[in-house]
Amino acid sequence: MRFSTLFSKATQIAPNEVKAAVTSFVFIFLLMASYMIAKPVRDSLSSEFTDPELARLWTLTFLASIVAVFIYNLFAARLTLKRLVPGVFVVFALSFILTALALKTGYDRVLLGKFFYVWISVFSLFHISVFWSFMSQLYSKGQSKRIFAFINLGASAGAILGSLAVNQYLYQFPLEVKLVVTSATLLVVIPLIRVLDQDMNPKPDAKASEFSKLNANPFSGIKEFITHKRLIGIASFIFIFVGIGTFFYLAQKEILSVYSKPEREQILSVLNIIVNVLTFLLGLFATNRIAAKFGLATALAVIPVIMAGALILFSTVPTVAVFLILETIRKSGNYAITRPSREILFTSVDQEARFKTKPFIDVAVYRGGDVFWVWFFVALGVDGIFGLDLPQKLVVGAVIALVWAALGFYLGRKHEQEEIEADAIKSNELDRVSQ
Repeated sequence: MRFSTLFSKATQIAPNEVKAAVTSFVFIFLLMASYMIAKPVRDSLSSEFTDPELARLWTLTFLASIVAVFIYNLFAARLTLKRLVPGVFVVFALSFILTALALKTGYDRVLLGKFFYVWISVFSLFHISVFWSFMSQLYSKGQSKRIFAFINLGASAGAILGSLAVNQYLYQFPLEVKLVVTSATLLVVIPLIRVLDQDMNPKPDAKASEFSKLNANPFSGIKEFITHKRLIGIASFIFIFVGIGTFFYLAQKEILSVYSKPEREQILSVLNIIVNVLTFLLGLFATNRIAAKFGLATALAVIPVIMAGALILFSTVPTVAVFLILETIRKSGNYAITRPSREILFTSVDQEARFKTKPFIDVAVYRGGDVFWVWFFVALGVDGIFGLDLPQKLVVGAVIALVWAALGFYLGRKHEQEEIEADAIKSNELDRVSQ
């Protein structure tokens, strides 16, 4: 049996789709590799902050995200997509170079460390959001169910490489060197954007030119968000997703506070390697099959249900070992199943929502969720209004996870129903033509 046949059977990708799918795989591979080089540094910094300090930094991150999305939408209203998408990655690459230069000149490292924490947190969402906006523009609904899981494998592979680079080589280098490597890796994606655009749109027909530029109103994406029930539903799903992540993130802060900063960096980089190996295996053998066999509703709800049980378990046995196991399950499940499944939802919205509303949801709503949930977590704590200890807070998180599961199931079911209705309309039209 030929390799191409085996590849198609394993991934459910048609032969004429292989080039674009592999290019997309490499695209997100490089994006995630660049991010994972800097991520352990950011995560290790969190244990040096008190809960109120961390809450203030997350508030600053939210404000920075709002500003970043607004500036992005200003440019999105004026540039063609061929310039907008690569422009985002160039701007981030230049920002990392400038930060490295500031560090090299001896500027206040404590202040730059806080800036780095905030800016990397903005970058971590923005670059992936723009990538998936581009993907939802290139691939149809049917293709997305078969191809998005494979493309998402590139994120896992890139995260593995980035984590290995940190764990084996880059951990001994100063932050400015890591930033230069991050920037260089990020710039490599620029030619891939052109390859994908030419491969998926080989002839600049009327449809392609229609999609070349967005609405000139920079606020149109926010307006569409407010008036679009589907987008509000997706935003709510992400908002609750952030809440569950916050419970685990702040639990991580408490659990790992007994270790030194270098030890935390190495523990987190090893955790990232394990998570992304498991994510890769799930994405290769399970994700697209779950959506195909059990439906998108199940794919969106399965990890939230598991997280509800995980939070209850962790509340009864709050140890480092149990935390690391549950965090591995949470992250790998979110990366392999929840993330590509929720991106499929964006194939049902128009271009304006994909490129202007989606970054608002993925970045501003996400970081707004960070602010809400971190203060919520502080209010629940022993020094807060409710005076709950860690196990009690985790039980509250489990209830929130069940709400998340219900919403995910609803969104997936609505998407599937609309797809069935669209197929029925198309079938009726074909029958009329044939008659």
